[in-house]
Amino acid sequence: MATSKQEQLYNEIVEYYAYADRLIRAVEDSTHKLAEQQFAIVEEVATRLEDCADKLTTQYIDFVKTGQPDKVIEEVRKSLNGIAAKIEECRNKILMLYQESDENHKTIL
Repeated sequence: MATSKQEQLYNEIVEYYAYADRLIRAVEDSTHKLAEQQFAIVEEVATRLEDCADKLTTQYIDFVKTGQPDKVIEEVRKSLNGIAAKIEECRNKILMLYQESDENHKTIL
């Protein structure tokens, strides 16, 4: 049986699913002219976040069951790094999308 601290950490891992859902909802509800392009970027990131959260969840459950951190720590680090990289990639792609849109708008004027 998991301790309250282990359960809290598990709930924090599961929060990545909610984060992915919030990202999707934010661009789904957008009426901005770039909403379609934003959705494509965010959809890819949300899928990756969910994949990483799946791996983290499985790895954490294995850790709690076996108590062998050496086997799990490296995989958890890889998953967390993957999440951080995808979030940063999403941010950069959205920023580039807006920069390109601003440059195109300036060219038209």
